[in-house]
Amino acid sequence: MPSLIIGSDPEGNTVSKSLPALRNLFVSYLDDEQIKALLANLLIAGNNKIARLLFITKEANLIDTTTCKNMETYIYNNPEIGSIKNKNKLFAQIVKELKRHKGKAVNSKITLVFIDDMWQFYPRFTSKIAINHFRQLLQYGYKSNVHFVIGSILPYRNLLVQLMRSDTLGGNRNVVSTLGAELIYSPDEVLFFRELDTEKQEMYYPIKEEGEIQ
Repeated sequence: MPSLIIGSDPEGNTVSKSLPALRNLFVSYLDDEQIKALLANLLIAGNNKIARLLFITKEANLIDTTTCKNMETYIYNNPEIGSIKNKNKLFAQIVKELKRHKGKAVNSKITLVFIDDMWQFYPRFTSKIAINHFRQLLQYGYKSNVHFVIGSILPYRNLLVQLMRSDTLGGNRNVVSTLGAELIYSPDEVLFFRELDTEKQEMYYPIKEEGEIQ
């Protein structure tokens, strides 16, 4: 199964998590390099386990996705490169596929929906039908191997939590922990990770690149 490198523990051991086991992952980050590295590592570690990648992003060529054969890129505000306006039909297509298979996974590979900035994505999300499809996939897509990684810059982390709890997405006060796990990049150069179905956070350290001072 595709795995995510979260960071390292106090002993310096690399910590990885299975994405399917997390259902979905909400990421609060400080700069674009962090969310880019997260996707790049995911593609390297689990490329042969990803049947389809839907990359919804602020700019084209944000990372090298050529290793993923079944990748579709949607740009928030560039209609010439697969406009985000296509998202309505996109989610409808996935929901239709789930209904065809009655919510059951047909193979072990996953469909990954990677949204690098929820706050550029959501304002363009105006169709009630599309919102309903998005909600269905967030809540039940994991049963058919559909998983989301949803990014938000750190100052808007609390707004992301509120959005997931909102009536718009059919939420309740516990919905965030049941929807998926959460990864927070702290300004103090530590990472906080919360597993699925818990409010407890674990602390890790960023993986240092070769040549960096520990």
